[in-house]
Amino acid sequence: MKLKSFIIDRLYFIFYTVLLVSLLIIAYALAVLEAGNHISISNIFYLIILTLFMLLLFLAADYIRHYRFLNQLARMKQEPSLSFEYIEAFRAPLSNEQKLWMELFQQMNKVTIGQLQEQIKQKEKYELLIHQWVHQMKTPVSVISLLIQEGNRTFSNGPMKDYLKEIEEENDRFRRGLEIILHGARLQRFSEDVKSERVDLINLVKQVINEEKKQFIKRFIYPKLDTVLENLYVHSDRKWLHFAISQVVFNALKYSRQEEHDSITFNIVEKESEIFLRITDQGIGIVPHDIKRVFDPFFTGENGRVQQESTGMGLYLVKEIVNRLGHGVTIQSTVSEGTTVEFLFKTNTIHER
Repeated sequence: MKLKSFIIDRLYFIFYTVLLVSLLIIAYALAVLEAGNHISISNIFYLIILTLFMLLLFLAADYIRHYRFLNQLARMKQEPSLSFEYIEAFRAPLSNEQKLWMELFQQMNKVTIGQLQEQIKQKEKYELLIHQWVHQMKTPVSVISLLIQEGNRTFSNGPMKDYLKEIEEENDRFRRGLEIILHGARLQRFSEDVKSERVDLINLVKQVINEEKKQFIKRFIYPKLDTVLENLYVHSDRKWLHFAISQVVFNALKYSRQEEHDSITFNIVEKESEIFLRITDQGIGIVPHDIKRVFDPFFTGENGRVQQESTGMGLYLVKEIVNRLGHGVTIQSTVSEGTTVEFLFKTNTIHER
């Protein structure tokens, strides 16, 4: 604690002492004059000096007594991650006022810890409910897919074929929604659900393209893999990275011009210690005032108003996942020309946050 701050806090006591000594000097002077004697300036000066000495002695003793306690308070204020446990480790209070404050802090600590524990329990129950619900919903989704396959074999043409196609589209949309919910819930425990491994990026991109084969065919869009390499390894988590790339690819499919024989290009290059994966579509693009917010949660923008099923969570999860894996992701777009999402891999470790 600075001496200036200490003196300011004791101004009321200093003022009281000066006032008291002044009154004593006045009383002494009146008494001497009433007795018909001469006022001794030396006595008054001696009284002032003695008072100042005693006052300074008291203030010095009080400052030394409180210095460690107040200095510890000042250090606590500068702590970036101050916790109640730190406060409980505080040195013993020196006065009843300090003791009362410490007891108040401890009482607040107990109440806050109790509230946090209750919130954690409620959050864990909610996460468990989400996981159970998603896994239960996966079963009917799989059953519907099997029934659609059986129906396609039975009804090769006619109106029933069209109905099955519509059901398949809705079922696929539901499946993707479940994946977003599940990965959003798992993101809360990312460090417990991440596995650091060498991932063949080119092989992973080919896998994602193959999984979206029906979407490419249905929309008359053609994937183009642009790379001179056969294999290229990055240090990441295959499952999380697969989901992130899949989300970007589906967005590219969804916002591409349908049935116009456009393409989506997957460009993979290695420059020194950095690896780039660029996914470029020839779609409707993103307006400039939306581009800075596409990674915000629940943000759909102008394109989301066109595509009513947009949740605004896909790119948000992509950004969160990629950041936690220790990679980078950026997006560039031109209206009516297309969008490029770039993944950057430049680290040898992943951030398990």
